Amino acid sequence: MKRFLSVLLLTVVFFTMCLAAPFVEDSLLTAQGSKTGGTLRLALPSAPQSFNFYGVLDNSAYTVINQFLAGLVDLHPVTNVVRPGLAESWEFSKDYMEITFKLRDVKWSDGVPFTADDVLFTMDYFVMNKVAKGNSVDRFTAAGKQVEWVKINPKTVKAVLPAPMPGIFQSLAQANIYPKHKLEAKIDKSNPDSVNKVWLTDTPAKDFASIGPYMLSDYIVDQKVVLKKNPNYWKVDSKNNKLPYFDSLEYLIIKDAEVRTAMFMSGQLDWMDVEATAYPTLKQKELSGAPFTIFLAEPTKNVPSPVHIAFNFDASNINLKNLFSNTKFRQAMEFALDRYRIIDEVYQGLAVLGGVPVLPSNKAFYNPKIETIRRSFDLSKAATYLDELGIKDTNKDGIREFKDGTKVEFTLLVANSPVDHQDVGLIFKENVEKLGIKINLQVLDATLVGQKFGSGDFEAGIRAFGNQPDPELRKAIWQPGRQLYYFHRTTMNQNTKEPDPTYMYDWEKEVFEMFEKGAVTMNPELRKSYYDKWQELYAEYLPVIFVCKGKNLYGANKTLGNAYQAKDGLVYFSTWTAYRK
Repeated sequence: MKRFLSVLLLTVVFFTMCLAAPFVEDSLLTAQGSKTGGTLRLALPSAPQSFNFYGVLDNSAYTVINQFLAGLVDLHPVTNVVRPGLAESWEFSKDYMEITFKLRDVKWSDGVPFTADDVLFTMDYFVMNKVAKGNSVDRFTAAGKQVEWVKINPKTVKAVLPAPMPGIFQSLAQANIYPKHKLEAKIDKSNPDSVNKVWLTDTPAKDFASIGPYMLSDYIVDQKVVLKKNPNYWKVDSKNNKLPYFDSLEYLIIKDAEVRTAMFMSGQLDWMDVEATAYPTLKQKELSGAPFTIFLAEPTKNVPSPVHIAFNFDASNINLKNLFSNTKFRQAMEFALDRYRIIDEVYQGLAVLGGVPVLPSNKAFYNPKIETIRRSFDLSKAATYLDELGIKDTNKDGIREFKDGTKVEFTLLVANSPVDHQDVGLIFKENVEKLGIKINLQVLDATLVGQKFGSGDFEAGIRAFGNQPDPELRKAIWQPGRQLYYFHRTTMNQNTKEPDPTYMYDWEKEVFEMFEKGAVTMNPELRKSYYDKWQELYAEYLPVIFVCKGKNLYGANKTLGNAYQAKDGLVYFSTWTAYRK
């Protein structure tokens, strides 16, 4: 414990000394030189639903928003190392119950100074607002109490913690700060839900203010999002050149994966996440002299997300509700999941078994014991489990029946992008139907699928949520009763938005307790033991069934500078350090 606190104190002292502004970016991200001007073109798999970070659950929206907003703390885009952000330094109290942040002396893109008022406004009305769709309140709650934010002066804020919170800096890196001067008049402070209705996609560009590398310029519905360079961005390279290098950034909305690949090959996209199915072809073309580079890296980051299969414990069909909430059924479904076939056929071998969901590469938190709990593909065992549940093919027509005589079948909801989710669904459907259970595969637009999952309007589905270096950052997903625990929504009281143990199973209550303890325990070994237990409980009771984790596959146009793979295997690229050669 003392050793850990000593290391933590050294870290605090280091960051307290980081007083330089502007922020000098990592030289590895700018290793190949610099050249200003031009447009960087990337792709989005779906149209953003909103430009309000806290008012939406949408990865395409987050991708865009993270280009014009920032948090008090910054994460290195490649290594995930915690760095100063809008707070240039911070200092702990002796008991680690208070953190004082010195804010960076910077301006919003419209010239208005960034101050403590922006921080408190964001924390009070967005981050800590339980009805904001993308809130972070769970990450800033410990021992049943929320973090309190206090303004010391215009350039200093203090966080008063309810208990020591070892994961708070990772959480702060995910909490974008909003411009109070732009948004205060647009929300109804007496109506917490009003924050979900600001900065929608029809908002004029002039109503935004940026503190990230780019600022919103234009949105052409379902075609592209255009951003331009923020002249007041606070990062520079080692030669004091202002970042970003590109004058503008365009996100082209391309829903079809094959079309994205074709546009990348033709040079219309500069950088792209590569689909596993496209990797062999693209790599061969690169080796044959194509004007792009294809990178393969081990999965160390939160994207691509680990794919999982979920069954709705609160399904409207009472037979399915009872079946899905039965642990033995979910275990049978794991026996019916042929992970290695999926890795070979869907991911071309470019995936690994991804934990539950902590990655094996995450040495700080991965629990290898889950490997002894995980059920391997075995249809005979799956059939035995289903027989023991009393759902049998009594009519001898190949379809099992519930005790009331109705056929056992359900709809498996899958998004149209990424395409691997559909392929996973088809293989899973094939094997489950061999067991006498019919699956109706429903493929819908990714945006609609996200909405249906969020509202509980589904029976079963395939989804992917990112894992994170610290489990605390995914508390809102994996802790029962939280905002994104979408497969058993009744564990949260829908009126108070608080966890409700009344509807939790005993193992869910234990998972809940592990997250609560992990959130406030400073001893790293003890903290890991709590998250170890969480992983074991998930592996045994399978609230969701994790399939696999795709390796990191990227493509870069050869005209793109500062996009390369280092000797350690990490791929270095960021929108604010890339340039046109």
